[in-house]
Amino acid sequence: MASASRLAGLASMIMMGAGMALPAFAMDCAKAVQPIEKRICANSMLSTADARMNSAYSGALKAAPDTMIRDMLVRGQRRWIDARNNRLDADYEGRPLAVDEVRKAIDRRTAVLADRSDKGLIARALAERKWLANYTGGPLTGFDANCDFIPDDASGAHVSYACFGAVHVQHRARVCSQSEDWATGAVYQYRSVSAADGGKVRPVAFCETQAHENACDNGGAQSAWVRAGASGGDNHASAPVAGLPQLDAEMWPIGDGDDVVWFDRCLKAAVFPDVR
Repeated sequence: MASASRLAGLASMIMMGAGMALPAFAMDCAKAVQPIEKRICANSMLSTADARMNSAYSGALKAAPDTMIRDMLVRGQRRWIDARNNRLDADYEGRPLAVDEVRKAIDRRTAVLADRSDKGLIARALAERKWLANYTGGPLTGFDANCDFIPDDASGAHVSYACFGAVHVQHRARVCSQSEDWATGAVYQYRSVSAADGGKVRPVAFCETQAHENACDNGGAQSAWVRAGASGGDNHASAPVAGLPQLDAEMWPIGDGDDVVWFDRCLKAAVFPDVR
């Protein structure tokens, strides 16, 4: 009969094993359905690259310091796989991407997952959490990412994986949001301010500009801001909603130091923006 201490040890090992079960996205060629999956399975160079990527992904999950960051990594890899299935087989004109281009995309993802530096996903998630701790938070703080492979040039033969979308930060009853979208080779930025009012979201004002033009900054061009409900206003900004992920390292850093400064002004100023 096993001793009580040995039984306890076995139970502990079983529990540890269950806790270490890792969500896997490894290619199952017997069930390949998507064209890109079939291409990867049929090409030894691509299948080897895919195996390296999944090894890096498993390593990232094991290195995650807590459940929230681990869940973020799972969500991010599922998002990358979805983008791969939708976009990586052919360009926007329907022409098949070169095998080497597909391999480069997989290898770049492997490098992102394997990065344990201060620029890696885990370090960026920790930095994101530290930044959010400057504010009270609330149910309307969240990240609404939209990631895809976008063309690097007019030919569309070379692509890069990029994440756009919205960052919403709540501080007491104010919510400040920044959205970025990519269209026709340019990045457009939308900023908005909302009020959390009895569990509901009330839009206050919004601003639209091409990214990095600073037209939506707090200092100066207040005419760029439009009051919610004003005639002629066309609010493209993503509205804050409850239930969004609280961390998303692939949207961090938000852009640059100016974005962080803007969020701090927007969230902590007595009145923001000062539109008449």
